[in-house]
Amino acid sequence: MAEQPQRKPSEQDSDYDGAWKESVRQHLPEFAAKYFPAIHAAIDWRHPVEWYDKEISLVLGQAGSRNKRVDVLVKVRLLSGEPMWILLHWEIQSAAEPGFERRIAKFNGGLFWTFDERVATVVVLADLDEQWRPSEDVFQVGDFESRLRFPICKLIDKLVGEWKDDLSLPVQVARAQIEALRTAGDPEGRYRAKWQLVRNLYRAGYNADELRELFRLIDWMMHLRADLEQRFRLELAEFEEQMTMPYVTSVERLARAEGKAEGKAEGLTEGGAGVLLPLLERICGALPEEIAGRIRSLPYPELEALGKELLAFRTLDDLQAWLDAHVSESAE
Repeated sequence: MAEQPQRKPSEQDSDYDGAWKESVRQHLPEFAAKYFPAIHAAIDWRHPVEWYDKEISLVLGQAGSRNKRVDVLVKVRLLSGEPMWILLHWEIQSAAEPGFERRIAKFNGGLFWTFDERVATVVVLADLDEQWRPSEDVFQVGDFESRLRFPICKLIDKLVGEWKDDLSLPVQVARAQIEALRTAGDPEGRYRAKWQLVRNLYRAGYNADELRELFRLIDWMMHLRADLEQRFRLELAEFEEQMTMPYVTSVERLARAEGKAEGKAEGLTEGGAGVLLPLLERICGALPEEIAGRIRSLPYPELEALGKELLAFRTLDDLQAWLDAHVSESAE
């Protein structure tokens, strides 16, 4: 089996793990139902999910892997009434990994040992290797046997099979992931694939907020070269006018208009803040004037960085933490 070629970092590099984490965090029940229906059916979704982002890093943070991955640990309540920890392990890679099964067993055992809680590990294989489907770790000596079998969701299999005509959010994220990998090193191919995915969103019946969220996730996962990005935005604006659905480009036009009205960097800063503040209020609730003032005072490059983190915020505390950390980093 030929190894996939390694590509150099470029403008086309995409933030797969960030997009996955945000989409799974915001839509866990939908992802569980689509990717692991048996696990989903065992969970009582009437009870709130507990997230253990910091705790998982204690066990997994030092484990080495040459592939990007997204690890999510949540605690849910089963329909039987007992609590259950679930490790959702999103494996994002371009080639098979020797020893993968053992690493999964190590993670599972490490979490059990550390927290004294049973852990159900599930694995999403978001790679392009059609032959690689690890599903269990087995160790046997004489009469002794240790076995960990974990369910997998192989995205490339699902997308050509039962998900072929599926337009749900979890499947759209999977398509963006696979198309991003397939078009790595092919800027024009990436452009065509992204354009097809985005056009399909407008025909899938999403409302404006849902479409904007999906567009952001796809945009996050499928970066384009600067010239192609500019072309993409122009064609998207024309397409939205034809469809009379100005869901995405209307926000961008507002930012450009306010920036041009002021001219130079000051106009860009005020225009960017004017767009971000209403969006942040929709996500975090009413903003105290102190926080709004801090955002208005950010230079335009930092406003751009803040805009890229919108999906990471769920509460006002999240926004406050980002501002505190960002100001601290900038001051150093």
